Amino acid sequence: MPGAHLFVSGIIMPSDNKKLLGMPFGTACHKLRKLLLFHLVQKLGEDVCFRCGELIVNVEDFTIDHKEAWRNKGAEFFWDLSNIAFSHSHCNIPTGMVRREIVNGMLWCSKCKLPLEINRFYKDKKQRTGYSLTCKDCNNAQRRKIKAQGDCIHCGAKRGTKPFRVTHNVCLTFVTRINNRDSNQRKRARRINLSLHSSETTQ
Repeated sequence: MPGAHLFVSGIIMPSDNKKLLGMPFGTACHKLRKLLLFHLVQKLGEDVCFRCGELIVNVEDFTIDHKEAWRNKGAEFFWDLSNIAFSHSHCNIPTGMVRREIVNGMLWCSKCKLPLEINRFYKDKKQRTGYSLTCKDCNNAQRRKIKAQGDCIHCGAKRGTKPFRVTHNVCLTFVTRINNRDSNQRKRARRINLSLHSSETTQ
């Protein structure tokens, strides 16, 4: 409704707040909280990266970090304020993970698990590094594997034709959905059988 208002956190907000803020209201609230937290951290002089020891200059690089990994120690370590620190976004990496970076003209291939020369990767604007996750050899091998499968065995579309490009993805989605449904039905039947068996043994 044009004249409708939304009551949020004790403040009456117009229903067109997304247009006013240029983003969803929830996103705007998150950004405001982050700005406020970063401002308070700067006031307290805590705006030093826990990982690298450098100053955190921009709010975009500001993240909440855990001094010690909490996953293997329990949920209480997640909430423990003494285990909380602040880090750059590029420094705040989960334990065991490696951020893909271009180092000395080399980049890590996620498929063959090797550092390779940058010219052995296709360019990909969607990736942070500007290059694909896998090298050209791995990409080409995957394409050859898909091509060797021939025509679609489900819808009969001929590979390389427009019907194949248009309908094949829809076909695969439909088949996957059916397989998942059948799998869920089998799991449900297995649970029923187990419950019946356990009830018979207890009697």
